[in-house]
Amino acid sequence: MKKTMLILTLLALSSNVAYSEEASEPELMEASESYVMSLVSLCKDYAKEDSIESQSLNAYLLTCVNDELESSYYKPIKVLPKD
Repeated sequence: MKKTMLILTLLALSSNVAYSEEASEPELMEASESYVMSLVSLCKDYAKEDSIESQSLNAYLLTCVNDELESSYYKPIKVLPKD
């Protein structure tokens, strides 16, 4: 009986730890337009260095910008902003 209670207690504690880790995930913020535009500019430089063709440029830029936003805990964008 003591073993059963110990196991149930450990399970309860481990589920609380798992829940608290999920709850502590930071909520992603919206990036400012000026920050997104600076990332677009940065990613355009990367595209030149990587010799990205013009037909692939928009997809490359969107992926690049979203990668940079993700690393800074911002929400991703769905479309590139207009210049």
